[in-house]
Amino acid sequence: MRLGSFLFVTCAALMVYASGCASYYSYQFRTASQRPAEYERFFTELDAAVNKAGVRDASTFPVIGFPYLRINRFLISCRDQLKDDHQKKHWVEWMQQLDIESRRTEIHNLPQDFITNLGARLGETPDRSTLYERYIFFSDELLAHDRQQPGFYDTLQNAASVPDEYSTIMRIFGLYPLAALPVALVTNKVFDDIRQWHQLPRDELKSLGTLRIYGPIAHTKYSQKNVNAIFAQSKPDVLGIRNLSEAQRMKLLDTFAPIYFQDAAADYDQIGEVIWKGERAAINPSKPAVYYYFSYARLAGEPALQLNYVIWYAARAGPNSPRIERGLLDGLTVRVSLDSDGRPFMVDIMNNCGCYHFFVPRKESVERIIASPLEIDAFVPRWLPDSFPQERLSLRINSGWHQVDNIGTVRVLPDFVPYQLVPYERLEMLQRSDNVYESIFNSRGIAKNTDRVEPAIFFPMGIPDVGSMRQRGHHAVKMAGRAHFDDPDLFDRNFQFISIRD
Repeated sequence: MRLGSFLFVTCAALMVYASGCASYYSYQFRTASQRPAEYERFFTELDAAVNKAGVRDASTFPVIGFPYLRINRFLISCRDQLKDDHQKKHWVEWMQQLDIESRRTEIHNLPQDFITNLGARLGETPDRSTLYERYIFFSDELLAHDRQQPGFYDTLQNAASVPDEYSTIMRIFGLYPLAALPVALVTNKVFDDIRQWHQLPRDELKSLGTLRIYGPIAHTKYSQKNVNAIFAQSKPDVLGIRNLSEAQRMKLLDTFAPIYFQDAAADYDQIGEVIWKGERAAINPSKPAVYYYFSYARLAGEPALQLNYVIWYAARAGPNSPRIERGLLDGLTVRVSLDSDGRPFMVDIMNNCGCYHFFVPRKESVERIIASPLEIDAFVPRWLPDSFPQERLSLRINSGWHQVDNIGTVRVLPDFVPYQLVPYERLEMLQRSDNVYESIFNSRGIAKNTDRVEPAIFFPMGIPDVGSMRQRGHHAVKMAGRAHFDDPDLFDRNFQFISIRD
């Protein structure tokens, strides 16, 4: 116990030290670079307004000292692999693009009185489009200025970091080494139950209601030739990312979009569009929607495109669901990961709180599952069906708890309720009324009004707001151990893969 406490304190001290170093290097660079005061003032005023209004977008993370850049875990993983100025330039431009996307969201979500006040303080026309245009101008100008300064890339590589979703301090005070053991035992028991579900045919699983089937409106039939052509036509950039057009991305998204077999016993089992209802986010079941976004992981060190499909329910409730997990809003994320030829080698699934994460790999792609000492090993309840992707992936989801209890394929599409594929960004600037928008997530990446009882019980696990629904980029997927859903090395940490060319 003493050794464990010492290690935790040491880790906390190292984290504080690393953060302090990043701030110090950024401060030194900022002082020496003599940035134009007009540029500095614009970003200072914009950040102050965003912070005061509480509309900070948490989907990506600011880079300390560089107000025109943001980063994510994939770009962090590229940091130590940058070999030349061309790669570094592209890396920085990608970070700038992330900031552009987040700033667009924040400016969109700023209340009108903040826009008016900000325009007056900056001497600009008090409207969102003008403010956004000025931001683009200052972003480009400040980046061009900083690039000319000595030590720009070195400072940036030191400053770039992504905060952990786990709090070491919480784990220290919660006596994590003692608390983790019973949590691990309970988790393994739940995983054993889920594994048993997956051994049963879909028709033999118990239902509380009737099966409601959801499928994509534009169900592009899978063609290996067409998918191979998309990947063959796209050239990798200097970071190894294939430059797919929007049309190519959408074609892949339609091709791999799953069929959901939902056990529907009550209103809380209906998939729907997320809307505002008073001060709370609610679900409109008359418009079924699946929210999508793209991300990147690594397969044996090489970049791999990921298609993320996110569904939402009005609540987690009903007799299937544990009482401590019940609350407003619930959801499920299904992620399909493609290798460099466009072949799906992994599907992994989690609830939108980050809970119950599990892997469904293609068996012939995996040499072995890598053990995780002192943590829960990767949970693999079954392998991908051999018939996928020639046949469309199907997921059977239980009532109330919304756990996937069967994974299969369908050769002929049954009658289904069509769902619309909707960009995930819609959740981050969801329209309330004319010209009034608000993210369903707060500035810490937690979905508003989705509190659960769980934090009072699982405080020692070190995950703030555990059980609440979370924004992309904020999913801690292990309570005993540490793992992030968007960790690009998540697959390589847990699996030894057979050569992707075999």
